Amino acid sequence: MISQILSTSKPCKKQLEFDGISSNRFILRNQVGKLILGIKNVPILKDKIIGLGNSITIVKNFDEYQYLLCSHIPTLSDESIWKFKFQKIRILIYLYIDKMTRLLVDRQPKTIRDKTFDTLNTTGNNILLETSELIQQFRETKPAEIPKLDAKKDMNLQINLKKDHFAIFQIKEKEINDILFSYYGFGVEAIKRGPELDDDNYDE
Repeated sequence: MISQILSTSKPCKKQLEFDGISSNRFILRNQVGKLILGIKNVPILKDKIIGLGNSITIVKNFDEYQYLLCSHIPTLSDESIWKFKFQKIRILIYLYIDKMTRLLVDRQPKTIRDKTFDTLNTTGNNILLETSELIQQFRETKPAEIPKLDAKKDMNLQINLKKDHFAIFQIKEKEINDILFSYYGFGVEAIKRGPELDDDNYDE
């Protein structure tokens, strides 16, 4: 799944046909046009599912960011720290949408009155905040000053995000790091793994 996200060669494009905000319909497709999630009447479902409205707003923002990141990533070298972090955000966006879809489809709820979506939305908002900060930093960085991976230092620490957003998806960030290092041709021998990270290594 993650390799497919990284290797997609399709042109960058928005994935929302209808955003559920300016329209009563919510239609989300992947990069090849396959339907991911469709909701015919968002207002009715929002009344039944606590937090769904916020989830839809988060996905709308994610769609803007995934398009922007998709446009920036090909311009960066494979040694660019920004490239690794941007790819991780793209993976997080996929994981968020996948989890949201599974909550709606697998449970087939008539109503969801618990905090299921609120918990997911907290993570979604944290991802949005870090994405916004990353893009702002990227825009303020001159091309000649774009940081590159330094094999003499702990490479995991260099590409880790400020918060471990992967935890809610039952994935360790280090696992994603290893996939990215392998995909971009950094062998295990080149990676200084350092100590295992815990919550204290991330910003609150």
